[in-house]
Amino acid sequence: PSAYCFILTSEKAMSKDRTDYLLNVEEVLGPKLMKKLPRFAVNFFKRRIHQDEINDCIMHAEHYCGAGFFGEALKYLDITYKVRGQENLDLSHKYLFACNHPLGGPEALIIGSLFHDIYGEVFKVLTNQLLRHMKPLAEFFIPVNVVSSKQSRDLGLKVADMFQSDSQVLIFPAGLCARKLDGKVTELPWKKTFITQARKYERDIVPLHISGFNSKRFFFLSKLSMFLKLKFNLGMIYLVDELFNKRGQEFVITIGKPIPYTRFDKSKTDLQWAAEIKDTVQELSVGNGCLPNM
Repeated sequence: PSAYCFILTSEKAMSKDRTDYLLNVEEVLGPKLMKKLPRFAVNFFKRRIHQDEINDCIMHAEHYCGAGFFGEALKYLDITYKVRGQENLDLSHKYLFACNHPLGGPEALIIGSLFHDIYGEVFKVLTNQLLRHMKPLAEFFIPVNVVSSKQSRDLGLKVADMFQSDSQVLIFPAGLCARKLDGKVTELPWKKTFITQARKYERDIVPLHISGFNSKRFFFLSKLSMFLKLKFNLGMIYLVDELFNKRGQEFVITIGKPIPYTRFDKSKTDLQWAAEIKDTVQELSVGNGCLPNM
């Protein structure tokens, strides 16, 4: 594979630090699973997670770690984006950005690239466990287990530190990426926690919308998981595949007007406020020039 050929032929010329940032699927799976899984299963996961391609990107990236790597990853994938509504932001203000979750991976890279352009390195993203294994970007991701109610003991402390810091914060309140229901790509109900956090840490919420949707295969596997009443969504195995399938595509990010945290009073429950912000984000898709349901 190209990543390992590059490592072998360039070992003397590269810094050891760069090799430390390579993705290792065996590390992602963990020692317990590695003892149980046959080699063909491990190789299957390596292909599905695109270990060789991701490592090839890391080895050839000019900025192989830090916020600059968001742009390097998009360049490698030939993914571009346009931005609408950037004038709505006060650059001296600390926000909580609430975004729809149509894809499950590309939006984190795209918004990370945008935030790097606007805020430099001062931002954090609450995201799924898998992205924390993208070592060049690990410092920007606070991993949340979206398929289990069990979280790491120090997660609460990390989240509190994040909100009390000067970092801009991005959250995907749906937790999981969009599904196809009744023939329509639909954002899952938003959890209320981000409303509670906005009020607690006195951060205005910025609605954020990004265009895009996953493949028919992903939606089929998601439906199959629901039909079989599986706790694990089979489509998630192919989320990195979905990322690489977006090669050559252009996306649109729309930034809405900030909503003061003081607005979230007791006239509605936090769950009702969350649903209202979700609708506000969906309305931002109007006029973005993308296909319906994007």
